[in-house]
Amino acid sequence: MRRITLSFLALFFLLILLPGKSLAADKMVFDSTNNYLGSCQLTDKSEWTLSEDLNVTVFEIWYNWNQGETKLPVIITKDGVEFASFEATRTSCDPYQGQWCNADFQINKLFPKGTYSTKIPNARQCLKPGGTGAVRIYIADTSVSPSISPAISEVISPTPTIIPNVPVVTQCAKCSCNSIVTVGVTAVFSFVVFILIRKKLPF
Repeated sequence: MRRITLSFLALFFLLILLPGKSLAADKMVFDSTNNYLGSCQLTDKSEWTLSEDLNVTVFEIWYNWNQGETKLPVIITKDGVEFASFEATRTSCDPYQGQWCNADFQINKLFPKGTYSTKIPNARQCLKPGGTGAVRIYIADTSVSPSISPAISEVISPTPTIIPNVPVVTQCAKCSCNSIVTVGVTAVFSFVVFILIRKKLPF
């Protein structure tokens, strides 16, 4: 019973500590504007090239949002052929210019190396002067070690060494008590029988 209880407790803590998504964080590996932070012109399209295959988790556009606007339709083409289309969502914003916010989409898609272009309905994407529209690509950061691993180890690791000893100690304690009671009862019974026999025998 103790073994079952501790197993359920370990499972409970595991479910509480694990988040709904992957433990690994996302890291930015591509920015079409090379981390440009200056003033933006505006565009409705951008073109950029990937020099290697990437398993992309999040696709991001830096966008000047209208008041009340929360969704941004995006079409991506690769080498002139439609590659993906989706609605990005308004997320984190510039703390000083609240209309400038990211448009993010959890795409989880392999982007083979090649030339891509992005098209949106309105010319409100940040355009680096003399460059292209701001597109950022994220992948899963597998170098980040989950911080909860030690906690899980501390809950689960002692189980094989501690739990097996519990029933053994309990059984031994019961055996010792039972043995003492049995010996005591046997001694008393033997003594009574001995007295009765002695009274009947003539010596």
